[in-house]
Amino acid sequence: MMDFELWEYSEPGIKRKLYKPGEKLMIMKVVFEEGAEGASHSHPHEQLTYCLKGDMEFTIKGKVKRIQEGEVLTIPPHAVHGAKALAPSIILDVFTPLREDLLSDTSSV
Repeated sequence: MMDFELWEYSEPGIKRKLYKPGEKLMIMKVVFEEGAEGASHSHPHEQLTYCLKGDMEFTIKGKVKRIQEGEVLTIPPHAVHGAKALAPSIILDVFTPLREDLLSDTSSV
C-alpha cells in the first residue's frame, strides 16, 4: 500500500507528495528549491497547476508561461511541458484522469 504521507524526491531540488486520489481526479504537492528544473515530459492527462508560493516558469508546447503565488495554469493532455523554479516554490498539480504511473502501488488503498 502506498503511503500518501511520505515525500518522494523526484529530481534534484524537487520533492513531491501524493494525496489519496478520488475516482477520476488526483492531486500532488510539489516543492521546488530555487533553480530546480522539472524535465520536459508529456502524459495523456489534463493537468491544472496552482502556485501556492513562489515564482515558476513553465514551458508548454514551446511557449513560456510564468505563474506566481495564487495563479493557475492548465496543461492539455499530451502537451510537452517542463518547469523551472525562479524562487523557492510550492505548487499543487491536479490531474484527470488518474496518473496510474504515479499510483502504481495503490491497489489496496
